[in-house]
Amino acid sequence: MSKKKMKSRVFFATDIHGSERCFKKFIKAGEFYKADVLIMGGDITGKMVVPIIDQGNGIWATKFAGSSHSASSNDELEDVKKKVRAAGFYPHITNKQEVEELNANPEKLQKLFEELMIESMERWMKLATERLKDSEVKCFISAGNDDIYSIDPILSSSDVVMHPDEKVVMIDDSHEMLSTGKSNMTPWACPRDVTEEELAEHIDDLVSQVNNIEKCVFNIHVPPYGTGIDEAPELDENLKPRLAPGGGTISVPVGSKAVRAAIEKHQPILGLHGHIHESKGYFKIGKTMCFNPGSEYTEGILRGLLVDIDVKKGVKDFMFTSG
Repeated sequence: MSKKKMKSRVFFATDIHGSERCFKKFIKAGEFYKADVLIMGGDITGKMVVPIIDQGNGIWATKFAGSSHSASSNDELEDVKKKVRAAGFYPHITNKQEVEELNANPEKLQKLFEELMIESMERWMKLATERLKDSEVKCFISAGNDDIYSIDPILSSSDVVMHPDEKVVMIDDSHEMLSTGKSNMTPWACPRDVTEEELAEHIDDLVSQVNNIEKCVFNIHVPPYGTGIDEAPELDENLKPRLAPGGGTISVPVGSKAVRAAIEKHQPILGLHGHIHESKGYFKIGKTMCFNPGSEYTEGILRGLLVDIDVKKGVKDFMFTSG
C-alpha cells in the first residue's frame, strides 16, 4: 500500500483568455515550480478574430494590439500567427473580399470565431495531454464565465487533463476541490453569468457532494464580494470607466456576495479565484485564505499562485509568481 502524501504543492493560474504563450507556460509550471497539481481557473478562450489578409504577390498583412505586421514567406506567416495567438487572439488567413463579407454578416463572423475557438482548444488539449502523459503532475482545467459551453466536451476529452467544472474531485489523497466557472451577472451578459440566488444554490449543491469541507478547495472563478481581490473600475452607461475628480479611475467591488456567504459559512481550506485581472492579492475570511493571482495575458505573462497545502496545517505557505 502506498504511503499517503502529507502535503501538496498547487500551482494556480486563471484568465489567460486565449493566450497560447500563457497556456504553454502553465503546462510547464509543474516541472518548473515542482508543483504536484496544476489548476487553471477559467476564462481560457480568446476574445476576437484577427484577419491576416492576403495582399497578393506573396504578401500577408495584419494589425492587432496597435501594431502592424506583415509576412512575405510561409515561415514569416507562421511567425505572425504565433504572435497573434500569444496575445490571446485567433488568426485567420483571408482576403479583402471575405473580410468585407464578415463585417457585413455578424452571424457568419460569430460562427467563424467559435470555429477558431474550438480548433484552438482542441490543439491546446492535445498539447497538454502529450506534455503531461508521462508526468505525475495532476492537471485540472476549468471554464470561466466568459467561456462558451461548446468547449466543455473538449475539456473533458483527455484522459490526462481533468475538467473539474461543476464537479467535486480529489486533487490529492486528502483534499477535495469543488469548481464552478459561473459568475454573478456582469454588464456583458457572459455565457455563464447567473443571478446571485442561482449561484448560491449552485454552490450549495456542490458543497452537498463534499465529504470533508474543512479540507476542501473552492475553485470558484468569481471572487468573494468586498475582499479587495474583486475591485474593478466602475463603469458608466457606455461601459467606460468612471474617472475620479482628481484623476484616475474609480474602483468598486464587483465580486459575488453568494461566494462570500458560502466561504463564511463553510470555511474551506482555500479559495482560488480570478475574473478581475487587476485585483491580484489575497484576503482571509475566517480561516479561509482566498487568492486572486490577477492576469497579464495580453503581454504573454503568466501570473500564478503557488500554495503548499499540508494535511494537518492547511495552507502552509504561498507565493505569487509572474513569468
